[in-house]
Amino acid sequence: MAAMAMAPLDLLRLIESSRLRGRGGAGFAAGIKWQAIAAQDAPQKYLVINADEGDPGTFSDRLLLEGDPFRLIEAAIIAAYATGATQGYLYLRKEYPDAARVIADALREAREAGWLGECFDLECVIGEGSYLCGEETALLNALEGSRPEARMRPPQLTEHGLFGMPTLVHNVETLCAVPWIVTHGAQAYAALGFSLSRGTKLLSLNSLFNRPGLYEVEFGIPLSEVIDYLGLGLRRGRLKGVMVGGPLAGIVPPALLSTRLGYEEMQAIGCAVGHGGVIAFAEDMPLVAIVAEVLRFGARESCGKCTPCHLGTPKLAAMFEAARDGSLGDAAQCDALLEALGQTSLCGHGRGLAEFARAVRTHYSEEWAACFG
Repeated sequence: MAAMAMAPLDLLRLIESSRLRGRGGAGFAAGIKWQAIAAQDAPQKYLVINADEGDPGTFSDRLLLEGDPFRLIEAAIIAAYATGATQGYLYLRKEYPDAARVIADALREAREAGWLGECFDLECVIGEGSYLCGEETALLNALEGSRPEARMRPPQLTEHGLFGMPTLVHNVETLCAVPWIVTHGAQAYAALGFSLSRGTKLLSLNSLFNRPGLYEVEFGIPLSEVIDYLGLGLRRGRLKGVMVGGPLAGIVPPALLSTRLGYEEMQAIGCAVGHGGVIAFAEDMPLVAIVAEVLRFGARESCGKCTPCHLGTPKLAAMFEAARDGSLGDAAQCDALLEALGQTSLCGHGRGLAEFARAVRTHYSEEWAACFG
């Protein structure tokens, strides 16, 4: 293996030079994470792979795991070697039984071949269905057998993570880029994409498209090309908007489809790359129905630790559910709840719901205002 012939320090520099960023949503630089873990002097270090792919409309991790599990295992071994981790956990969502079987067989074969077991071992843990386990600190709590609630930070996970030890957390797609980078070089990977978003991204297009499916694209592709060239437009009706990155991302209106796919570029319009689930909405879908459904989902999946998220989100959901039936809501109360949700939530679940609502309020101001009279 080419990576094992390199010094760990050289691998760390390789990942940093590739400009690989996390594909789970936040887009944090992978090289910085790896270096932070490697710098820790600790008796134990962990690698945790987040395969709790819970965003509606996403299925990229599932196809990666089912199609080529050895790519992920190889990537995990490389990351562990570079950072000094000796134990890894793949946290897999419960709704992926086929992926679980494929991974179990691949792990057994990897141990029999001597890939795993001596310097580094990897174990698959099946989740119990909590959406919040997509948030890395809640995931670590679940691995420890505790309630999946978000943790306060600092300390950062690179210092005090799983069982109090330094922990590197990546999602499946992020790690699966590592073998390619080792094989082809950091500069070849960094040459893909644009701006501060380098490399490629997997996009899951939902069933409203004429050609739904999973696509790998370079960062920088305009959203209009995702809709018209990859998805071949909609099966019915005209496009009302498209959600990219899950229910905690905003909805991009048709007027902004010239926006290029990139972390900062999507953030600039109040939206996000997220995990890459692309859900289109036709014009016959009322905005209030979309908002009500997202908030209902968010309320149901809240871990209950933060008061604004635990109590405020159900109130917001009820407000928009009532608006679907023609009852007008209190605009001032809605704004106050969103402000509290965005400013005081402990993790990205509550903050993401607030950002989603604010983006919708900005891009669909007339329909939003109609909910309040």
